[in-house]
Amino acid sequence: MAPVHQNSGFLSELGDRLPQSPAADAETEAVASTSPLKSASPHFIELPPLAEGRKAVIGVCAMDSKARSQAMAAVLNGLVATNRYSVVFFGEKTILDEAIEQWPTCDFLISFFSHGFPLEKALQYTRLRKPFSVNSLVRQFLLLDRRLVLEMLRHAGVPTPENIVVSRDGGPKVPALVRRVVEQHLGLPLATDSPTPDVEEIDCDTLRIGTRTLRKPFVEKPCDAEDHNIHIYYASWQGGGVRKLFRKVGNKSSEFYPGPAHIRTDASYVYEEFIAVENAVDVKVYTVGGEYAHAETRRSPVVDGHVRRTSDGKEMRFITQLTDSEREYARRVSAAFGQRVCGFDILRAAGGRSLVMDVNGWSFVKGNEQYAEDAARILDTRFQEALRHRWVARFVDAESVGRLTYESTWALKGVLSVCRHADRTPKQKMKRVTRAPSVVALLGADGSERILRTRDELDQALAALHAAADCSDGPAVAQLIDVLQRKIALPGTKVQVRAQNASGAVQVVLKWGGTCTHAGTVQSQDLGERMRKDLMLLNAALLDDVQFFSSAERRVQSTVAAYAGAFVAKGAEKPQFSIRSDMLDDFSAAKPAIDKDKEQLCGFFNFDGPLEGNPFYDATYMALPADMGSNPRVFLADLCSLVHRLIARMERNFATLSADALERLQPEWCCNETAELFRERWKKILADFQETDKHTGATVYDPTMIGKLCDSLKYDALHNRRFLEHIFQDPDEMNDGSSDFLEIAAAPAPSQDRSASVANGSSSMYPPDPLFAQKEVRQLYYKARLLLNYVSHHEFGITPSQRKTIGVQASVPLLRKLIADLDEIRSTSSEPRTRFYFTKESHIHTLLNIILLCGMPNAMSYEQVDELDYLTHIIFEVYERKPDVDANVDREYSLRIGFSPGASCFHVLDIDIDCTHALKVLPRRNFTHHMPLDSAIDVLQQLLDDHKSEL
Repeated sequence: MAPVHQNSGFLSELGDRLPQSPAADAETEAVASTSPLKSASPHFIELPPLAEGRKAVIGVCAMDSKARSQAMAAVLNGLVATNRYSVVFFGEKTILDEAIEQWPTCDFLISFFSHGFPLEKALQYTRLRKPFSVNSLVRQFLLLDRRLVLEMLRHAGVPTPENIVVSRDGGPKVPALVRRVVEQHLGLPLATDSPTPDVEEIDCDTLRIGTRTLRKPFVEKPCDAEDHNIHIYYASWQGGGVRKLFRKVGNKSSEFYPGPAHIRTDASYVYEEFIAVENAVDVKVYTVGGEYAHAETRRSPVVDGHVRRTSDGKEMRFITQLTDSEREYARRVSAAFGQRVCGFDILRAAGGRSLVMDVNGWSFVKGNEQYAEDAARILDTRFQEALRHRWVARFVDAESVGRLTYESTWALKGVLSVCRHADRTPKQKMKRVTRAPSVVALLGADGSERILRTRDELDQALAALHAAADCSDGPAVAQLIDVLQRKIALPGTKVQVRAQNASGAVQVVLKWGGTCTHAGTVQSQDLGERMRKDLMLLNAALLDDVQFFSSAERRVQSTVAAYAGAFVAKGAEKPQFSIRSDMLDDFSAAKPAIDKDKEQLCGFFNFDGPLEGNPFYDATYMALPADMGSNPRVFLADLCSLVHRLIARMERNFATLSADALERLQPEWCCNETAELFRERWKKILADFQETDKHTGATVYDPTMIGKLCDSLKYDALHNRRFLEHIFQDPDEMNDGSSDFLEIAAAPAPSQDRSASVANGSSSMYPPDPLFAQKEVRQLYYKARLLLNYVSHHEFGITPSQRKTIGVQASVPLLRKLIADLDEIRSTSSEPRTRFYFTKESHIHTLLNIILLCGMPNAMSYEQVDELDYLTHIIFEVYERKPDVDANVDREYSLRIGFSPGASCFHVLDIDIDCTHALKVLPRRNFTHHMPLDSAIDVLQQLLDDHKSEL
């Protein structure tokens, strides 16, 4: 069924009573016309200029994921910087739940369709309020059906690939209003009925549709433009098979399936000739008005389905210049569909032909400052033109215009963010137990745990260990002395001393690494600045009451300092933050339960036998992913064997290569790293992962150490990529032995600044696929990620009941603070406020488990939560609904929880890294739907009450 059909009721009715005049377009396009109407118009009257000092209001009516995107913010901030506009976001709560009479009034409207957006409702709003609409809402209905798009392009004289349509639903269902508008403005009577043609696959290469035939290769596109499952069928002389294109999933955009392939018959489809494009690239075009078009090339998904990404997670693209004919197509597309801001795709075929293959509607260029400046400038010029000719329809009560509210019915009143720290160096630690009196004396005055961090304190710890060297625990103490002497000067080194029950012994935990990197500082500053700009647009009053809280960990404090410094206005006083170890550091109440779960995981992965006989296996909650096989111990043994082979190869290369060759391999190191420290860290990974049982001699694996392996892999992929790629190479596999290895070591590093390149579309601009050539390290990375995802979903509780209990036990102080914050925000006397809580990964895991399992209206499932990377954050957004002046009702409050997986990139080995080594933080998604704030507070409070006996 054509996707337009569901909206035809209102549109058909409205179309029947539409005046027979071009001046009365469904969106008052005449009001927005560049040719001002005369005041004698029977339909419009001129309004006086804006009141002195009042800024024109830009309304953004779109789903939050689009309205609050970075690309949108960049353009809106450019407009706001002129000091001529203010911005009001309608917000999903208002758009979906409120009547259009309650929507805010605006002078200029940015509104466009995306999944879940009520396009018909937005159209009714424009009929009621008559704002200047940047893009035609009526003609956006045309973009929902590829058959209508093709018909419009043909009429506009824009070339497209040769195509045949198979309509199995009777043809596109064009509402009367849409049909009327297109015929009035463009002189095009849209086709409405299309009988289903006779379709036959004559042979393996030929398709007959009615009286026409089409030979492979050809493309099959669903008529529903929201369906992105496109198939390409190859001819037998090409080897046959089908490539299935889909919306990008991770770094994949298509998959090839060999063998015989038959066309789909379950819906209506467009069949197009397959166009062999130049240099294996597509061209993405972005218009702003009829005279401006920006274009970029990207690797075509038809080639191999691999998506190349930059360090900020965006698809790798290159600016390209449009030809004169392509610029003319851009103007025609924008005009025909009534979309000032519009994106569409071009195929550059052999012989200089350019063909338009798709029109996407509203599209902004991502991450291009020049484009954002140009778009803001062009829109500002157009808006100012419109303000000089302000008109309103006579059937609108002109006196009421000034009384209408320019505020959204639902305003953002409170923001609470719980955030993980930024990028850090890999954490490492060593634990030993001793009864030596000199070490026991390091405990606090009352025998409490003590942490020694300063250089004087670390010297004190080292002296105590030297004094204990001759005691019965001498070997354990000697290991601590050796490591502490080498790590004492490194940032982040610390010694924890804690009593071991009543045994008189103490446990000494030596930790090093785990410090915030230069990339972490860049990430924190970028996220802080983005958050400030976001809140400035949504509700600037949120910046008047801001507080920051941090755990005592140094990496967390460094993150807060960088984030907060970027969040405040330039020139403002440096923000302070409070250390709340009780709320944001380790949680002792949950430790026994967590240790019990880790014991079950270790038992599960060390059982040598079939899964069905594994005594630690819970079939309901511990199902293995298909790629891990049916024997967890075999999977873990294979992974450790791979690590062992790589480390043995690394040791051989260290023994073979001179110091000068090692330096040429990676001349510059960051974060206090050296080649020797790299070597030591990787050797320790294997030692931590497996050990030999003293009694049985069997190998025992510790799957909970997978986090360390993934940390090192990701850290080295970002900070030490050249060394990681080459130090694990096998010289024997080189063509000419070690000399080739040395040649690789001496080669200059590839340029890292490709993202700003201007190209003519040459495929040579793209990096080789894959970027990272060392196959076994690549294999290790994906195995490790698979295991990490499994372990992280189980180490804080295996059953839902266990996850909820551990979550509450671990989060009591934080939960109480969040509840108190939410309760204060719903106080009618309180002002808008913002609170930031920075902590470690484990707190994010446990808080997410609470949200997922406490009965809130979740928009994501537990399985959809992958790795919680650096700067993962959970955001509680409280919206306030202000009642009408005469309404005798209390104010309403709604809560929605958002979630970002942080600086996450599954294919980190293949992204293009710049000199900052920093991944960008991914946009947040809705973790829950909107819910009444009172209900949310009751749910969280009930959790504390239900687990009171366990706290």
